[in-house]
Order: sequence, then structure tokens, then C-alpha cells
Amino acid sequence: MDNLADIRAAVQDDLTTGDESTLFSPNLIDRAINRAYRKVGGLFPWPELQDAKKTSTQANQEYYDYPQNWRSNSVWKVSIDDERYGEDPDGSPLSFDDYLNFKENYPDSTEKKWSNQWRRFFVWPVPTTQGDNNLVIWGIKVVGSLSEDSDTTVFSYATPEANEAIQLEAVAILKSKTEDDKSAQFKSSEAKQILIGAWSKISKEMAKYEKNMPFFEVPDFFGGGNSRDLRGRFDI
Repeated sequence: MDNLADIRAAVQDDLTTGDESTLFSPNLIDRAINRAYRKVGGLFPWPELQDAKKTSTQANQEYYDYPQNWRSNSVWKVSIDDERYGEDPDGSPLSFDDYLNFKENYPDSTEKKWSNQWRRFFVWPVPTTQGDNNLVIWGIKVVGSLSEDSDTTVFSYATPEANEAIQLEAVAILKSKTEDDKSAQFKSSEAKQILIGAWSKISKEMAKYEKNMPFFEVPDFFGGGNSRDLRGRFDI
């Protein structure tokens, strides 16, 4: 079940209907599938939806708009001229209030900071020159629409069980139109359980690539070494 035609056929099977149905026409089913697809795509920050974009810094321009098809507040990494901005060691952003306070308290600082503000992101220090595709951001995009029978979801080959959840959620949406609330709730709950299971597996795989050393350096208060030797060990 990889493309729109496959998912539509599975929905029709669950509804025991076909293309001739006036209650559940193929167009109505496709709209429900796309609604379900958007719900599934927004449930977790799926790896399939992680994206990166390049643009150019503008002289004296502190903030930049999100790409149109990215989720709000989803930018998680900023780089300018191949230098990562943000807090050590992972380049994370400041909260917007903290960012404004930092600017006010340290107006001459050259520390590289950034922050999200809904559908904009701010960078500090403010660029002073026009760049050339030197600003790179990473974030989470929104799923597109399925319109052609051959259109596949972002999950089709990497996380195919998510397509099963899309199908179940589409059935739930359509059943709710017939006041079959209990059946609709059951289908929606089943879809969520599939997605939670899929995300759990993905999270475990992603954890393998996370840093296995603590981020904090522990000072050698008692001598006989240096903070690098004692990082995260608390040896005395």
C-alpha cells in the first residue's frame, strides 16, 4: 500500500464500497485520505520530513522568514558561512525572550546566537554583508497533497506502516460523517497506536547516533588532572 490508489482501495474495502458509491465517492475518499495524511505527518517530527534549505544573508537583516512549507517553530539548526550558530555544544536556539535579553545585555557580543519566533528566525550578530547561499537552516516540512493515483506518501518506502495508519484515520473521518462514532473512534485509536509504535522504533534508532558523553565539563576541584579527563565522571 504505497500510493494514493492503493490507500483509496483499502479505504473502500473497509467501507465495503466502490467507485460507484454516492455516499463515499472516490473524490470524497481522497479528501479524507489527505486530511488523514496531514494529521499523521504532524503527529511527530518524522525523519522523512526533515529538510534543509539554503538562502543568502542580507546586509543588516536580523530575521528571515521560514520556507512556506515548513512547520512553525521547527527550525533546529542554523549555519552561516559554514559556522554553526547557537548554544554549545549542539547549536540549540535561545528562547525568543532570552535572545532579546542577550541582545540588550551584550550589544557588542560576537557570540553566535539564534532564535525561533513562530515563522521567523533571528540571528546574532546581524549579518553586515550580502551573502551568496551562505545561510543554511534545517527544519521540519509539512506533507504535500496526494492527487494522482501514483502519488506516494513520504512514508511509503521508509515507514510503510504509517500508510496503514493513514488509511485507518481516513476511514475514521468518513465513518464520523455517518454518525458511526464508536467505530470511528476505534479506527482512529488503532491508527494512533500504529504511529506510536513506529515512532518508538525510530526514536530508538535515532538514539544510537546521539552523543554518548555528557555535555557538561566537570572542573577538577581537587587537582591531579584536568576537566577534560573528568568530563562527566565525577572521579576524585
